[in-house]
Amino acid sequence: MAHIAFFSLAESGHLNPTLPIAAELVARGHRVTYPADAVMAERIRPTGAEIVPYAPAPASGEAIVVDSMDAAARATLAMLEQVEHALPQIEDGYADDRPDLIVNDWLAWSGPMLAASWHIPRIQSWSAHAASEGFDFGRFIVDMFAGSSYLTEFDSLLATVRERHGVPPLELHDFYRPAEFNLVYQPKAFHVHNETFDDRYAFVGPTNPPAPGDFTPPSPSSSEETPLVYVALGTIISDPAFFHRCVRAFSDQPYHVVMSVGSGVDPASLGPLPRNIEAHRSVPQTAVLAHADAFVTHTGMNSTMEALAAGVPMLALPRTPETQTTADRVVELGLGHTLAPADATADRLRSVVADLLADASIRQRLTAMQNEIRKAGGAPVAADAVEARLSPSQRPSASARR
Repeated sequence: MAHIAFFSLAESGHLNPTLPIAAELVARGHRVTYPADAVMAERIRPTGAEIVPYAPAPASGEAIVVDSMDAAARATLAMLEQVEHALPQIEDGYADDRPDLIVNDWLAWSGPMLAASWHIPRIQSWSAHAASEGFDFGRFIVDMFAGSSYLTEFDSLLATVRERHGVPPLELHDFYRPAEFNLVYQPKAFHVHNETFDDRYAFVGPTNPPAPGDFTPPSPSSSEETPLVYVALGTIISDPAFFHRCVRAFSDQPYHVVMSVGSGVDPASLGPLPRNIEAHRSVPQTAVLAHADAFVTHTGMNSTMEALAAGVPMLALPRTPETQTTADRVVELGLGHTLAPADATADRLRSVVADLLADASIRQRLTAMQNEIRKAGGAPVAADAVEARLSPSQRPSASARR
C-alpha cells in the first residue's frame, strides 16, 4: 500500500471534493495524509486520513473581498504569502516520511513545489476548470496580473520561495498548467473545450455525498407548493449590499427564499425580513438544493456541480475569471442565465429568477446533465485513477477493494 498526500486550500470548494476520495483510499488500505491547519483538520479527520499540522500566517488587515480583478490579484499574492509561511512547517512534517504520491489542488502550490523538490509524482486536482493545450486557463491569471500593482511583489516573493526551498524554476503560469495526470470534478460534457482533453485527465464528476444536516422546506400556505429560491455566494465572497438587494427583489414574491450570507455578513444586519425570506450565515447546501427550484450563485465549481447534481437551474453572478468561465458554460449549455454583478439590481434579480422558474426546457437539459454526472462515477472512479498512478506493488488486490 502507498502513502498518498493530499494538498488543498481550506475553502470548501477546494477541500470538499478531495475528502470522499481520501476516505475511499483509506478504506482500500492506503495511508493518506493532509497538511492542514486546525480548522481544516476537523473536517479531514472523519475520512481516516492523518494530519500533518501547520499554523497558518496570522491574518493581516481586513479580509479581501474578491469583487474585482485587482482584488483577485491581491488574493493571489496572499495565497503565495501563506505558502511562504506554511512550506517550512510542511517540509518538517514530512522530513522522515515522504509520500509516494502527491495529489494537490490547483491552488495548493505547496504540492507542485514539494513534488518537484522531492522528485515524486503528483496528480493535479482541478476543483475548477482544468487546463489543457487547447484551453489555457492560466492566461486569464497572467493577464490579470499584467496590469496589477501586485505583479512585482508576487514575482519577487516567488523567487524567494524557490531559492529557499530548492524548487525548480516556476512562474505563476506554471501553477495553472496540467500535471502528468489530472483529476477533474466535472463530467466531461460540462467542461469547456472538452474535445481538447486526452487520457491524462479523469473526468470523475462531483465526488461529494450529501452534506450532513437536515433542511425542511416551509409548508405551503395554500394547496400549491411554494417554489424555493436559494441564494449563496460561497464561503469567500462577502457582499452585504447584494443580500440587501435580494431582500428588496424577493420580498412578498410567491416563493420562499433561503439566503446563505457567509461568515462575513451578520444576518441581523439585513434588518427585519419578510415572512417569505430567511437568512443564515451558512446552511447545509446540498440539503437545501435537494428542495430548491432556482439557485442564485457565484458559480463556484463546487456549488455549480452540486446544483447540477440536484437538477437546479442557476442564475449565475460571476466575479472572477474562473467563475465567469463557469457561468458562460452554464448559459451555453442552457442550464441557467447570468447577470454581471453590476447589473444585478433588485428588478433584474426578480425578473431573471421568474424566468428561470417558468422555463421547462431548462429542466430537460438539467436532467440530461444529471445523467452525465451519474456516469462520471465520483469518488470510487477517482480513487481508481489515483491507484493507477502507483507502482504495482503499492496497489491493493482486487479482493481488497470494497
